[in-house]
Amino acid sequence: MEHKIHQGRNVKRFREMLGIKQEVLAFDLGEDWNQKKISLLEQKEVIDNSLLQQISKVLKIPVEAIENFDE
Repeated sequence: MEHKIHQGRNVKRFREMLGIKQEVLAFDLGEDWNQKKISLLEQKEVIDNSLLQQISKVLKIPVEAIENFDE
């Protein structure tokens, strides 16, 4: 069975490593976002590529890190 990378968990992992709160990430992503939406996003196994691009810009990490990081 193939092991899947959980992108939402990776977003949470990197966000926490950088000391960024969900509220701050939501604010940086724009007015459509809030803490609850970030929480739901971090539960998703696969995240839309355009959103991954935005998140990687805000967190200042490569998209590949979110896509490929495996615990």
